[in-house]
Amino acid sequence: MPDGVENLFSPGSVAIVGASRDPKKFGNVILKNFMLSFKGRIYPVNPNMEEIMGLKCYPKTSSIKGDVDLAVIIVPSEIALQTVEDCGKKGVKSLVIITSGFSETGDTEREKELAKIITKYKMRAIGPNCLGILDTYSGVDTIFNPQYKLNRPSKGSISFVSQSGALGAAVLDWAHSEFVGMSKFVSYGNGVDLRESELIDYLGNDGTTKSIALYLEGLHDGRRFIEACSRVSRKKPIVALKAGKSEAGSKAAMSHTASLAGSANVFSGVFKQCGVIEVDDVDELFDCSRILAYQKPLDGNNIAVVTNGGGFGVLAADAIEEAGMKLASFSPAAEKLLRKSLPATVNVRNPLDLVGDADTKRYKDALDIISKESGVDCMLVILLMQVSTLGSDVIDAVTEIYKDRKKPVAVCSAGGNFTQIHMHVLEKEGIPVYSTPKKAVKSIKALWRYGKIKNRPSDGR
Repeated sequence: MPDGVENLFSPGSVAIVGASRDPKKFGNVILKNFMLSFKGRIYPVNPNMEEIMGLKCYPKTSSIKGDVDLAVIIVPSEIALQTVEDCGKKGVKSLVIITSGFSETGDTEREKELAKIITKYKMRAIGPNCLGILDTYSGVDTIFNPQYKLNRPSKGSISFVSQSGALGAAVLDWAHSEFVGMSKFVSYGNGVDLRESELIDYLGNDGTTKSIALYLEGLHDGRRFIEACSRVSRKKPIVALKAGKSEAGSKAAMSHTASLAGSANVFSGVFKQCGVIEVDDVDELFDCSRILAYQKPLDGNNIAVVTNGGGFGVLAADAIEEAGMKLASFSPAAEKLLRKSLPATVNVRNPLDLVGDADTKRYKDALDIISKESGVDCMLVILLMQVSTLGSDVIDAVTEIYKDRKKPVAVCSAGGNFTQIHMHVLEKEGIPVYSTPKKAVKSIKALWRYGKIKNRPSDGR
């Protein structure tokens, strides 16, 4: 585990440098965040105030008597260097520098001076020009969007590293609304110290992280990135979305975080070399991250589809073929059992259409038989909850089969409030739910891709 990185996520004490009473200022929002969720000691720092929100306020970090493990810097760029210097003199171990106005605006000299101070005092730092860190387990939350505007996700097993703070913030809000739990979120901005490679190494050893999602506009050190991902991808899946693939996007990335974007083909080659699963958009990034966090990788690509809507079954079959996977063949013994258990109106082939009047017993019987098939690597269960015959207990039936058989399961279900309430239950049980067959199949393919990554020879070929 990289030295000092753990302290960023699990400090015993934190100084909010630039704390404020003004609810519109970031220093107020971040102080509130820590007071709501953090269990350690909190020190507001502002030379113009003696108290904020009932807490004693200090004129500078070095005037705090107790130890300070983490300092969150939210001051104007003009005084950022002397503020960081003061933290170094105090013995602060780690920094999250929210302040902007460095290389992303062309001020590379100021950023070089910042790096020198951080190195001089052997501190570890996230930023500048970032949202910073959210850790749902420790309560560290430097996100400067108010919680009433941006909901935080619950505890979970996906960790997200993003070069874009705004995109990351939107994903956090989305994760909460979809009942998708997360472990850690990191927006590292310009990356003056800690960057993607060390963060990947850290998350590879983090006990609460089961899958890693990356949003990248460019890389600071391609060799270190390859080395880190090659190590970690054998232990945990890494999913990446590369932005700035076009000429216009590349220029935008440079002005956004001062990162060199580079050729799309080069990045795709790098991802393939080091075992990173590349995706095309934000939806796919988290669709794949979810299933990889919940389910075990696939050794094969034979998929069984069980549905109560024939059209959805056809769409699933198309998506499976398009993804380069296969519809599993049922054994003669399984087909015999299916004919015995299901109505004569059901054609016992894959996709298995239980027809529109399917009830929970029909799903349970079919899934019980299919889940025992050695030729089935994964089951895609399509649940159209709008029909009168299908009750809420179908959720228990799917969950029980998944837990008993330990065979990967994904669910596709489309609908309004009634459907969504039931799908959130499945999500909490570790069964990912998707709104379309294509989204589900793309995610299942990520399980198959990761199975091949885990099983590849140690030399990467």
